[in-house]
Amino acid sequence: MDKSLSLFSKSAIALIIGFIVFRLASLGAYPLYDTTEARYGEIARIMLETRNWITPQFDYNIPFWGKPPLYAWLSAVSFTVFGISEFSARLPHFLCGLLTMVLVFQLANKTLGKEKAIASCLVLISSIGFIIATGMVMTDAVLTLSITLAMSSYWQAFKYGEKAFYGNIFFIALAIGMLAKGPVAVVIIGIPLVIWSIWQRCFFKALKALPWLSGLTLFLAFSLPWYILAEMKTPGFLEYFLWGEHVQRFLVSGWQGDLYGSAHKEVKGTIWLFWLATAFPWSFILIQRAYQWLFSKKEVTTQSSPINSYLLIWMISPMLLFTMAGNILPAYVLPGFAAMAILCANNIKRGKKMLISAGLSLVIVAIALFAFSNSYTSKTAESALLGKNINNYENSALFYWKKRPFSAQFYSKGQAQLLTDKTKLESLLNTDKMFYLAIKHKDFSELKPQLNTLCDISQQTDKRLLMRCSGK
Repeated sequence: MDKSLSLFSKSAIALIIGFIVFRLASLGAYPLYDTTEARYGEIARIMLETRNWITPQFDYNIPFWGKPPLYAWLSAVSFTVFGISEFSARLPHFLCGLLTMVLVFQLANKTLGKEKAIASCLVLISSIGFIIATGMVMTDAVLTLSITLAMSSYWQAFKYGEKAFYGNIFFIALAIGMLAKGPVAVVIIGIPLVIWSIWQRCFFKALKALPWLSGLTLFLAFSLPWYILAEMKTPGFLEYFLWGEHVQRFLVSGWQGDLYGSAHKEVKGTIWLFWLATAFPWSFILIQRAYQWLFSKKEVTTQSSPINSYLLIWMISPMLLFTMAGNILPAYVLPGFAAMAILCANNIKRGKKMLISAGLSLVIVAIALFAFSNSYTSKTAESALLGKNINNYENSALFYWKKRPFSAQFYSKGQAQLLTDKTKLESLLNTDKMFYLAIKHKDFSELKPQLNTLCDISQQTDKRLLMRCSGK
């Protein structure tokens, strides 16, 4: 370790390494839980199996129009290299988190110096929401990476006149965002840039900082082909995705047009509470710092820096966008975390308090991941019910009664079938073919007479029984 670094920086680096090692080690320690991780993991598995790299599939031959495919491409490639597992499903998203941290270090180091760059990385990786989301099979890790790349590149193009390189990187980042989440990525980037440039009275100068001709060419070259191919392959995609997912989902509380589940109905303004929780402990430390600066009678020194206003608007832009939205998730605040990290490092005293706060975060994350890995949460996965011998379901049919979770599809490698018809069940029981039936405990009682005669309990969890039925 560099001897010229302060004790704080050396301690911060040790904590950062601790976070990275711990999170990496935890990637395969718990199953893909329903519904989010299991759904996206199964979509990636089907993509690899079917070799359909254009249209993500909700189930075999059922297109998933809810998100662009970048998250699925990443996990599917990882499956190809490392095999199908929880670890390989999560690894690319973990690497996206590390790349986001690299971008934070690069921007902070260039703008504020190495000590603050190290502190920025510590704040970022010790934010509860970031370290948990980094390594989850979702769209949000790669979206956060794309927005961090765009915003950091824009600042360097604007501030240092590096228009040719960083300006074009900015547009490539926009394209990545389009493939990660869609047009909302462009909106999340556009909001802070417009507000900041008007606030700082440099709107036209800000526009001139970008190479629009070459940049838009790159943007369209990287993003447009997939959108065209997706509409050609499954007509109707663009209407549902652009209008439904990007307008109605956020403006219509409890939106009923969702093809893939139920919309998340929250009270308008809840996004700020999500930020408080997911940005812990730094959200509360920043609020305390802002209060001191605004209202404290004591003289409070602050690090006046041109980048502060840029970081502030960047940090709060996701909350501004989703304040009036009812259908939101806590992960929607993540695109502003890189800005928050640098803002904290630039305006909060680096010392024992910052190290203790990060250490507290590590303890909380460790407890949370321990709870996940030992099934102490309300989240469920079918890995425990189905067991490790997946070959059983390749030789004998596997049915789920009334509801088939995504994790059942993932852990059975697509063998799990949905069964809702009693007549079909009776027909299966009257054959001489062996099959497996997964059924909830509460549903077992009404079918108990038929099942007790012809089926044996093979496995059970708190939620379901797995029955091995031999038929007559």
